[in-house]
Amino acid sequence: MNSFHEIIKEICMEQGINFSILSKDWVLMLEKGNKTRFISGYKFDLNSHGFGSIIDDKYATFEVLKKKNVPIIEHQILFSKSNMNDYAVGSNTYSKVEEIFEEYPQGIVLKANDSTCGNEVYHIKKKEDISFYLERLFHKNFSISICPFYDIEREYRLIVLNNECQLLYGKKRPIVVGNGKKSIKELLVDFNSYYFKGKSLGEEYSRVLKQGEIFEYNWQFNLSKGSMPFQIEDVNKKEKLLSIFRKITDTLDIGFCSIDIIETTDHEFYVIELNSGIMMKNYMEIMPQGKEEAKRIYSAAIEEMFRH
Repeated sequence: MNSFHEIIKEICMEQGINFSILSKDWVLMLEKGNKTRFISGYKFDLNSHGFGSIIDDKYATFEVLKKKNVPIIEHQILFSKSNMNDYAVGSNTYSKVEEIFEEYPQGIVLKANDSTCGNEVYHIKKKEDISFYLERLFHKNFSISICPFYDIEREYRLIVLNNECQLLYGKKRPIVVGNGKKSIKELLVDFNSYYFKGKSLGEEYSRVLKQGEIFEYNWQFNLSKGSMPFQIEDVNKKEKLLSIFRKITDTLDIGFCSIDIIETTDHEFYVIELNSGIMMKNYMEIMPQGKEEAKRIYSAAIEEMFRH
């Protein structure tokens, strides 16, 4: 039983709910009285089916929030075709992506339209890489999203239950600065011991960084890829994030989801995506009160599932 299942089982025992693990550990069935509710993966029985499907579709989320005048990073979409040659150099699809690429000096991001945890997301810096990553993505996905690359300073996450913000925190990328004494691996362990301490890294990570030398382990902000969560102290920044959150919840009825917002290096804020699955494993392990906060949020969500 993984840590997520353990915390859900503990909550169910406290709330007098029968708890069963089904479908090869993917589905949790919760029963109380004559009511049965489900958690599928990390998705709780709280969003409508239609809205949950939109959240899981990056381009659909973009179009909905754009229509609501919410600041969100730009997206375009491409759909799969049966013939993989359609994505070869010189094809209409490739040419379209190439045209988009030419618009943005810092490159573009290609990603599976329904990806999670930062998987199947690629920063394309060179035109000649476009065809390779199109083929890679379309080999397994029906649709992909295309976004301009934004120079991001920080990323933030809000966890929302019944249109109320339950948790707000920031995420820092795994970037370290050399001191002339420690290796890259040692500096990364100092940055995030939970993620890097037992991680197998190549020989190149044993190199000692020069004083002031910067090493970027990953350009993404996912906690599952080495980033670090942190508490936000800046009151003005908090208010800016919450104002975007209110702009969303003033017109949309959110049951349970997370909202990811980026802050660019020129201090502009944009929604990057919404997530219908609420996974807090890394947050629980890294933050001092992480498990208590996760249990509080999951407990409130389960109570809400049985409220109606």
